[in-house]
Amino acid sequence: MNKGKGSKKVLFVVTSNNVKGATGIPTGFNLSEVTHPLEKLEESGVVVDIASIKGGEAPLDGLEDFNDPINAKYWADADFRKAIANTLKLDDVKASNYDAIFFAGGHGTMWDFPDSPAVLKLVPEFYESGKIVSAVCHGPASLVNVKLSDGSYLISGKNVAAFTNGEEEEVQSTNVVPFLLEDALIKHGANYKHAPNWNDNIAIDERLITGQNPQSAASVGKAIVKMLKINSAGATTPKPAFSSADVSSVSPALGKYIAEKLVGEVWERPWLSRHDRCIVTLSCLIARNQTNAMPHYFIKALNNGITPGEISEIITHLAFYSGVPNAMAAIAVAKDVFANHGISQAELPSTDPLMLNKNEALPGDENRVTFIQQNIAPISVGFTKYTNELLYGEVWLRSGLSSRSRSLATVCAMIAAGDTQFLGLYMARAVEHGITRQEMGEVLTQLAFYAGWPKLIAASLVVKEVYDGQKK
Repeated sequence: MNKGKGSKKVLFVVTSNNVKGATGIPTGFNLSEVTHPLEKLEESGVVVDIASIKGGEAPLDGLEDFNDPINAKYWADADFRKAIANTLKLDDVKASNYDAIFFAGGHGTMWDFPDSPAVLKLVPEFYESGKIVSAVCHGPASLVNVKLSDGSYLISGKNVAAFTNGEEEEVQSTNVVPFLLEDALIKHGANYKHAPNWNDNIAIDERLITGQNPQSAASVGKAIVKMLKINSAGATTPKPAFSSADVSSVSPALGKYIAEKLVGEVWERPWLSRHDRCIVTLSCLIARNQTNAMPHYFIKALNNGITPGEISEIITHLAFYSGVPNAMAAIAVAKDVFANHGISQAELPSTDPLMLNKNEALPGDENRVTFIQQNIAPISVGFTKYTNELLYGEVWLRSGLSSRSRSLATVCAMIAAGDTQFLGLYMARAVEHGITRQEMGEVLTQLAFYAGWPKLIAASLVVKEVYDGQKK
């Protein structure tokens, strides 16, 4: 089959299971979840081998759409048909021979992927050697029980997309499958990324790429291609709006301070992660509408573990705290960065995502509600409505950004804009969301260089009062 001519190799894995448990209903792998990503990889010169749990002929799930031109093209290809009829046995495969592994879906996977010794052995070998692990639809059943060498679940704390409970219900399989994939992923710590049923939706987290359903298969393929190129070429180095030579040509002293103190020291201080430092800096730039510096810091954020989805959510969130015009200015910059990095719509949060538990996302919100009803409702019914229903009823509950990151972005934007009147209330929520005193001290240090010392002096007094109050 191998139409690819390049040096990169990807292993596709399909199910060997041909029946849905004790029901006797035939199943297997989903054809389009193989052909659609396969086409994207082969177009880019990637070599693909196909394996299955048992090896040999892999069963189709019986849902093939041969009116789909991509399915029709591959089904008419003798080499592809031969590869499906003679799949490699997964036990015989070596991770060292490939740059990525991809698990296609189909209901059969729900029975033979989760506890396969070969899967549980191979996936950590791929991931911990810096290689890509990917799956689509029911393919992420392969990830449910995978543990890394430190004993943690691979998916714990990572963004993952897979077939939803709602989609399972629509195909009348809720009581047929041995478990619900969405629930199992969440149980083992995944940050489940959800879109409306049958929408193209993928999640990318470090070297883990997952897609929700058959409609997402091509997008997973594109994401693998993009990540293979990044892995071989290295991360894009962000270029500042002004080079050090530009700065030094006007202010040699400032050039020295930026290079030695801001870049050389502040960004390297260990008491706040680079992920969080990027959120701090982006929130400050958006709040102050400093678009000139945004391209550099958007790229820096992507290179330091901030996902495109998180950037999207930060901009959305800060539209409510810094104004829609500031958010639109940030979008004008981010769209070019996203385009240059090949970021697709499928990587961004849905307009209708899963919502976080309100009691966990907004602890103590009854105090805010009381304040709004007593002080705002008498003068503005509209402002009260959109505050309660939209900002706190939807935006703060969107699952595309963790509550901790949302609190961090909010307090940073407020500090950067000099809005300290209600900073104490938001800081109290940030503390509830797990931002420690030491971390907040580093946030203030970072913001001093981006928002200016005077704003930070006033904010520091409020922050200190909040943490001192926690001790009492």
